[in-house]
Amino acid sequence: MGVAFQGYAGSSVENQGHMVPAPVVDRFLRGWENETKDAELKKSPTLPSLGVHLQLLNSPSLRKFLKMKETHSGVMVTHVEHGSSAEGTLRVGDVLMEVDGVSLANDGSVVFLGQRLAMVAILQARFIGDKVPVLMLRDGKEITVDVTLKALRQLVPRGQYDVRPPFVLVGGLLFQPLSLEYLQSWGGDLKDAPTHLVGEYYDGISGPDKKEVVVLSQVLSDDINVGFTFDSVGLDYVASVNGEPVADMAAFVEALRVGVHGSEEFITLEVTRGNVKNVVVLEVAKLKQADELIQERYQIPKRHSVHFRDIYEK
Repeated sequence: MGVAFQGYAGSSVENQGHMVPAPVVDRFLRGWENETKDAELKKSPTLPSLGVHLQLLNSPSLRKFLKMKETHSGVMVTHVEHGSSAEGTLRVGDVLMEVDGVSLANDGSVVFLGQRLAMVAILQARFIGDKVPVLMLRDGKEITVDVTLKALRQLVPRGQYDVRPPFVLVGGLLFQPLSLEYLQSWGGDLKDAPTHLVGEYYDGISGPDKKEVVVLSQVLSDDINVGFTFDSVGLDYVASVNGEPVADMAAFVEALRVGVHGSEEFITLEVTRGNVKNVVVLEVAKLKQADELIQERYQIPKRHSVHFRDIYEK
C-alpha cells in the first residue's frame, strides 16, 4: 500500500494522506516495465471500463419484472456509452450477473480478492485489450458474451495531466471543451460552478453526435458580436453549427471552416444552457477582418490552439 502526503497553500488541509492499493501500484509498474519489452507484450496501465450505466436491483418487483429467478442476482444496464467496451455487445435492459467469472450482487458489489468490493475492482485487475466473459440475463434467457476492454472515454474528461486545452477564437467568441479543470476554476468542490455545466460533468451522456461538450467560455466585445454579450450567451455550450450537430471540438472547428469558405452569408450557432437555447449569428463577410482586429486589440498571440489550423486557411 503506497501512501503520499500533501498540503495545500492557503488551505486548512495539511498532511492529507492518500493510500493507493497495492494492485493498482502493481499494474502501473507492470505497465511501465512492459514499455521496455516486446511491443506484443506491452500493456497499458490505463484502467479499463465496460462503459455502461447500471441500476441496482434491490427491488424484488424490478427483479421479477426482469424475469430473474430466486437464484439470480446482478445489476441492470440502463445506458451503453458510445465507443465503449460494451457497445455492440451489451444492451439497455441486460442484467449483468457475472463479470470475468465473479458473481455480482444486487447492490453492485462482488466478493473479490477475499473482500466485498465494488464491481469495478474486477475490471481494474485486467488490462486494455483483455477479453472478459460476461454472463447476463436478456429477456429472461442466460447468455454469455465476451467483451474486449477499452478505456473509459467520458463526455467530460476527469483529471487531465500535462494537457494543453484546445481552443478557438472566432468573432470574439472563445470556445473550448468542457473539462474538470475548467470547472475547478470556480473552486475545487464545483459548488460554485455553473449548474448546467456541472450537470454535463456528472450526468452528460455521450453519443455519435456528442463526444465532447464545446463551451462558449468568453466573449471579447467587438462590432461583429454586438448583442451577444457574456451575460446573454456566455458559458453556453454549442448544440449545432448551421443546423448540424457538432460532436466535439474538432468537428466544431471544421464546421466553422466550412461556413467561412461556403456560400452562406451567415454562420449560425445554436448554443444552450440546458433547456434554454439561444442563437448566435456571425456575418461571414466581416468575420476575418474582425478577427484580425480583435487579435490585435486584445493582444492575443494565436486565434486557435496547436490542435487546429486557422479556419481561414483553405
